[in-house]
Amino acid sequence: MATRYYEKDGNVGLLKGKTIAIIGYGSQGHAHALNLRDSGLDVMVGLPESSQSRVKATAAGLRVLSTADAAKAADTMMILVPDHVQGDLYKSAIEPHLAPGKTIMFAHGFAIRFEQIKPPSTVDVTMIAPKAPATACASCSRKAWVFRRWLRCIRMLRAKPSKTRSRMPWRWVA
Repeated sequence: MATRYYEKDGNVGLLKGKTIAIIGYGSQGHAHALNLRDSGLDVMVGLPESSQSRVKATAAGLRVLSTADAAKAADTMMILVPDHVQGDLYKSAIEPHLAPGKTIMFAHGFAIRFEQIKPPSTVDVTMIAPKAPATACASCSRKAWVFRRWLRCIRMLRAKPSKTRSRMPWRWVA
């Protein structure tokens, strides 16, 4: 069973001084990036040079880098690109820049479950799963949606294989 954390369990101070990269700037990426920035955290957006979202993220006042540069600079990365892109993007732009102690995050576990992404044991892996489409959540207060999920996730760290659960290849432990 996964351990669940709530706002009372989080401490945003743990993210102060850390660099956070939001990889992707679609319906979820913009909500995460803007909320975290509005909460006073150091946030950047990682996008391909050809992405049309670069203009939107720059217009919102966010620092925009290539995905590889964002992965290299970030302590924590939230991967919010479509499932069918994640595996190749991870291998080409993110994996080469993973160092012990970094954290990679997902909105759901498809890429991990189907082993399109196999993070090294030296990085922390977490998941923040929205309870509604990001466009609906973004129309509410960004802080009421994204920030609560980040607070819940601050203490969820190492993802480890579980030999006892055949349907889920990992389990969350604090």
